[in-house]
Amino acid sequence: MTAAAHSVAAASAEAARFADQLERSFRGGAWQGPSLTEALAGIDATAAYRRPLAGGHSIGELVFHVAFWLDMARQRIDGDTVDGAAENADWPSGVDGTSASAPAWQSALAHLEEIHRRLYATVLAFDEECFDQPVAGADPTLRGLLLGVLQHNAYHTGQIALLAKAVAPAADGRARTS
Repeated sequence: MTAAAHSVAAASAEAARFADQLERSFRGGAWQGPSLTEALAGIDATAAYRRPLAGGHSIGELVFHVAFWLDMARQRIDGDTVDGAAENADWPSGVDGTSASAPAWQSALAHLEEIHRRLYATVLAFDEECFDQPVAGADPTLRGLLLGVLQHNAYHTGQIALLAKAVAPAADGRARTS
């Protein structure tokens, strides 16, 4: 039995269910379509920071945003006093298609992976009674917070999947414009 499988087996039933849903939304097996990592597969740094919609966010910005809120959720669960409401704290500044680099993009993806791993491990450590406990944020319980995280992941994964289609090179090698 792998360490991850042992951790899930040792978790409470509710913790295992939420951890499973976090994994599905992140790695695959989610019923709504591609997971976050599936939607990001094959996206390079140039495509990640291309902005196909004027005033819209890039894939790279969405990756930062999702990682930010996964970490905010974990910090709130840990009881840290965090302010995710600071204006634009959840959106990166100064990153665009001209400043994108392959190492920076790989670093962003590795950061997202690490933040997800931390939240997953935190959730697995809970017993049944914890899910109705209060936690800071939009929903007053841990259960509500985690449901919100799953909804947030699904929403932004859909955006990323659509943006990936828009920035993918067409058969002639040019970026799609429609």
